[in-house]
Amino acid sequence: MNILGICILAGIVVMVVGSIYITRMVMEAKAKIAALENSKKNQSVTLPLRLQAYERMALFLERIDPNQLVLRIHAAGLTVSQEQNLLLMTIRSEFEHNLSQQIYISDAVWEKIIDAKTDIESIINTVAGDYEKDADSRVFAETLLSVAAEKPVVEMAIHILKADMQKWAY
Repeated sequence: MNILGICILAGIVVMVVGSIYITRMVMEAKAKIAALENSKKNQSVTLPLRLQAYERMALFLERIDPNQLVLRIHAAGLTVSQEQNLLLMTIRSEFEHNLSQQIYISDAVWEKIIDAKTDIESIINTVAGDYEKDADSRVFAETLLSVAAEKPVVEMAIHILKADMQKWAY
Protein backbone atom coordinates (compact mmCIF):
# COMPACT_ATOMS: atom_id res chain seq x y z
CA MET A 1 0.00 0.00 0.00
CA ASN A 2 1.28 3.35 -0.78
CA ILE A 3 1.36 6.49 1.30
CA LEU A 4 -1.64 7.97 -0.44
CA GLY A 5 -3.74 4.91 0.42
CA ILE A 6 -2.63 5.06 4.05
CA CYS A 7 -3.47 8.75 4.24
CA ILE A 8 -6.90 8.16 2.73
CA LEU A 9 -7.55 5.27 5.13
CA ALA A 10 -6.38 7.37 8.09
CA GLY A 11 -8.64 10.22 6.95
CA ILE A 12 -11.62 7.89 6.74
CA VAL A 13 -10.90 6.51 10.23
CA VAL A 14 -10.61 10.04 11.64
CA MET A 15 -13.90 11.06 10.00
CA VAL A 16 -15.73 7.97 11.29
CA VAL A 17 -14.38 8.40 14.82
CA GLY A 18 -15.14 12.12 14.70
CA SER A 19 -18.68 11.44 13.47
CA ILE A 20 -19.24 8.91 16.26
CA TYR A 21 -17.87 11.36 18.82
CA ILE A 22 -20.02 14.25 17.56
CA THR A 23 -23.11 12.02 17.40
CA ARG A 24 -22.46 10.86 20.96
CA MET A 25 -22.02 14.45 22.18
CA VAL A 26 -25.26 15.54 20.47
CA MET A 27 -27.17 12.61 22.01
CA GLU A 28 -25.79 13.39 25.48
CA ALA A 29 -26.75 17.04 25.10
CA LYS A 30 -30.27 16.07 24.03
CA ALA A 31 -30.55 13.71 27.01
CA LYS A 32 -29.44 16.49 29.38
CA ILE A 33 -31.95 18.90 27.87
CA ALA A 34 -34.72 16.30 28.19
CA ALA A 35 -33.73 15.65 31.83
CA LEU A 36 -33.78 19.38 32.59
CA GLU A 37 -37.17 19.78 30.95
CA ASN A 38 -38.49 16.79 32.89
CA SER A 39 -37.05 18.18 36.12
CA LYS A 40 -38.63 21.56 35.42
CA LYS A 41 -41.95 19.89 34.66
CA ASN A 42 -41.76 17.85 37.89
CA GLN A 43 -40.86 20.95 39.87
CA SER A 44 -43.88 22.78 38.49
CA VAL A 45 -46.00 19.98 39.96
CA THR A 46 -44.16 19.36 43.23
CA LEU A 47 -43.32 22.94 44.20
CA PRO A 48 -46.95 23.93 44.78
CA LEU A 49 -47.49 20.71 46.76
CA ARG A 50 -44.38 21.38 48.81
CA LEU A 51 -45.40 24.97 49.54
CA GLN A 52 -48.89 23.80 50.48
CA ALA A 53 -47.34 21.29 52.89
CA TYR A 54 -45.32 24.04 54.55
CA GLU A 55 -48.48 26.15 54.83
CA ARG A 56 -50.43 23.26 56.34
CA MET A 57 -47.69 22.53 58.85
CA ALA A 58 -47.56 26.20 59.86
CA LEU A 59 -51.31 26.05 60.39
CA PHE A 60 -50.91 22.81 62.36
CA LEU A 61 -48.36 24.46 64.63
CA GLU A 62 -50.62 27.47 65.14
CA ARG A 63 -53.57 25.22 65.95
CA ILE A 64 -51.62 23.26 68.59
CA ASP A 65 -50.18 26.39 70.17
CA PRO A 66 -51.53 26.26 73.73
CA ASN A 67 -52.79 29.85 73.41
CA GLN A 68 -54.99 28.90 70.46
CA LEU A 69 -55.76 25.40 71.66
CA VAL A 70 -57.02 26.41 75.10
CA LEU A 71 -59.21 29.14 73.59
CA ARG A 72 -60.85 26.57 71.27
CA ILE A 73 -61.16 23.70 73.76
CA HIS A 74 -61.72 25.22 77.18
CA ALA A 75 -65.29 25.13 78.42
CA ALA A 76 -66.76 25.89 81.81
CA GLY A 77 -67.46 22.84 83.93
CA LEU A 78 -64.70 20.63 82.58
CA THR A 79 -62.41 18.88 85.01
CA VAL A 80 -58.64 19.03 84.66
CA SER A 81 -58.63 15.44 83.44
CA GLN A 82 -61.33 16.10 80.85
CA GLU A 83 -59.63 19.21 79.51
CA GLN A 84 -56.23 17.50 79.46
CA ASN A 85 -57.70 14.63 77.44
CA LEU A 86 -59.48 17.00 75.04
CA LEU A 87 -56.30 19.00 74.48
CA LEU A 88 -54.21 15.88 73.82
CA MET A 89 -56.87 14.32 71.57
CA THR A 90 -57.11 17.54 69.57
CA ILE A 91 -53.33 17.67 69.09
CA ARG A 92 -53.22 14.04 67.98
CA SER A 93 -56.16 14.52 65.64
CA GLU A 94 -54.57 17.60 64.07
CA PHE A 95 -51.31 15.72 63.71
CA GLU A 96 -52.89 12.66 62.11
CA HIS A 97 -54.77 14.93 59.71
CA ASN A 98 -51.46 16.42 58.52
CA LEU A 99 -49.24 13.34 58.74
CA SER A 100 -48.94 12.90 54.98
CA GLN A 101 -47.32 16.32 54.63
CA GLN A 102 -44.03 14.91 55.86
CA ILE A 103 -43.20 13.65 52.37
CA TYR A 104 -42.90 17.24 51.12
CA ILE A 105 -40.98 18.63 54.09
CA SER A 106 -37.31 18.13 54.92
CA ASP A 107 -36.50 15.55 57.58
CA ALA A 108 -34.91 18.18 59.82
CA VAL A 109 -38.05 20.35 59.78
CA TRP A 110 -40.31 17.34 60.28
CA GLU A 111 -38.29 16.43 63.38
CA LYS A 112 -38.73 19.98 64.73
CA ILE A 113 -42.48 19.73 64.18
CA ILE A 114 -42.56 16.40 66.04
CA ASP A 115 -40.45 17.95 68.82
CA ALA A 116 -42.86 20.90 69.11
CA LYS A 117 -45.86 18.56 69.29
CA THR A 118 -44.15 16.39 71.89
CA ASP A 119 -43.09 19.42 73.95
CA ILE A 120 -46.63 20.82 73.98
CA GLU A 121 -48.04 17.45 75.03
CA SER A 122 -45.42 17.26 77.75
CA ILE A 123 -46.29 20.77 79.00
CA ILE A 124 -49.98 19.83 79.12
CA ASN A 125 -49.27 16.62 81.02
CA THR A 126 -46.85 18.30 83.43
CA VAL A 127 -49.23 21.12 84.29
CA ALA A 128 -52.16 18.69 84.60
CA GLY A 129 -50.07 16.61 87.01
CA ASP A 130 -49.99 19.57 89.41
CA TYR A 131 -53.79 19.45 89.85
CA GLU A 132 -56.33 16.96 91.09
CA LYS A 133 -57.99 15.20 88.15
CA ASP A 134 -61.47 16.25 89.29
CA ALA A 135 -60.53 19.91 89.90
CA ASP A 136 -62.09 22.69 87.85
CA SER A 137 -60.08 23.22 84.68
CA ARG A 138 -60.17 27.04 84.76
CA VAL A 139 -57.02 27.39 86.91
CA PHE A 140 -55.38 24.56 84.98
CA ALA A 141 -55.99 26.43 81.71
CA GLU A 142 -54.57 29.66 83.12
CA THR A 143 -51.46 27.87 84.41
CA LEU A 144 -51.02 26.06 81.12
CA LEU A 145 -51.08 29.36 79.21
CA SER A 146 -48.56 30.86 81.63
CA VAL A 147 -46.16 27.91 81.37
CA ALA A 148 -46.50 27.74 77.58
CA ALA A 149 -45.68 31.45 77.30
CA GLU A 150 -42.32 30.78 78.97
CA LYS A 151 -41.42 28.15 76.37
CA PRO A 152 -42.21 29.44 72.85
CA VAL A 153 -42.08 26.00 71.23
CA VAL A 154 -44.43 26.86 68.38
CA GLU A 155 -42.67 30.11 67.49
CA MET A 156 -39.33 28.32 67.24
CA ALA A 157 -40.77 25.56 65.06
CA ILE A 158 -42.50 28.05 62.76
CA HIS A 159 -39.26 30.02 62.43
CA ILE A 160 -37.43 26.85 61.31
CA LEU A 161 -40.32 25.92 59.01
CA LYS A 162 -40.24 29.34 57.33
CA ALA A 163 -36.47 29.29 56.91
CA ASP A 164 -36.59 25.89 55.26
CA MET A 165 -39.51 26.87 53.02
CA GLN A 166 -37.54 29.87 51.76
CA LYS A 167 -35.06 27.43 50.18
CA TRP A 168 -37.79 25.93 48.03
CA ALA A 169 -39.85 29.00 47.28
CA TYR A 170 -37.18 31.24 45.85
